[in-house]
Amino acid sequence: MSLTDLSVSRTARRGIRTFSAWVWVWGAMVLFAGALNTYSDIGLDEDGFGLLSDNDAPWEMDDPPIIEASGNRYSDDGSGLIRIPRQEHDQAPYQVILTFDNDVDLFVTSPEDLALPEAQRGRPDAVASLHRQGDTALVVPGERDLELWVRGNGSWGITLQKAALREISDGFASDTANVFLAYRGDAASARFVHEGDGIFIVTVQTTGGVSDQPIIDSGWVDQRLSWDPTDAVYFTVEVDDGRGVWSIDIDELATDAPTPAPLTTTAPTTTESTR
Repeated sequence: MSLTDLSVSRTARRGIRTFSAWVWVWGAMVLFAGALNTYSDIGLDEDGFGLLSDNDAPWEMDDPPIIEASGNRYSDDGSGLIRIPRQEHDQAPYQVILTFDNDVDLFVTSPEDLALPEAQRGRPDAVASLHRQGDTALVVPGERDLELWVRGNGSWGITLQKAALREISDGFASDTANVFLAYRGDAASARFVHEGDGIFIVTVQTTGGVSDQPIIDSGWVDQRLSWDPTDAVYFTVEVDDGRGVWSIDIDELATDAPTPAPLTTTAPTTTESTR
């Protein structure tokens, strides 16, 4: 998986300890450029680094190209819009996989904007940036049709399929591999821990496509995150296989009040003198 270019509120509090300073600086520059490319109209195109044209932002087009599916595959040589009706997605998250090397940025129209005329809609919400074949991301539809905007730089291809989610049913999850997780409960915070020397990236998404990537770090990480109350929250966890173990401990409330211990009514035993 690769969502390292999506970051609304990054909290990389410690440097990458296992790499040299030059490698760390280079990685930071790549993350910075990717964040600019995703969250603004600044990025890389055929003319180098600078302002992207309207054609690079399909939601700015008067008549954006509609990208049709071939099975579960979508492809084009520019930017466009993928529409999936509400009755087809049924609010089940999709896994997006980039099928060959090329930059693709994904955005989703918010459910609130879908109820407005197109002229009154705001900028769609950024979901992910994919760069290499096999890069993957999670797209979470809302209560209306899904509008998935694809900003491509040249020819690109992706697949869309219903995501295989691991449910957090007992308030705790742990593993050493990349995974998509779903939590459906009343809690609105959790503790995220990573032990090892590899990378640790966590993306948090709620229904309707709102996406945040509050953890981009490596090595030992122990951080608590919170989210707005929602019916379901989805976590994408990315790690270096074999270089660490991660855990998520949901701050679930006790469902039953503790039972008080019964009061002791028996009088204390006394020892009489034999004298």
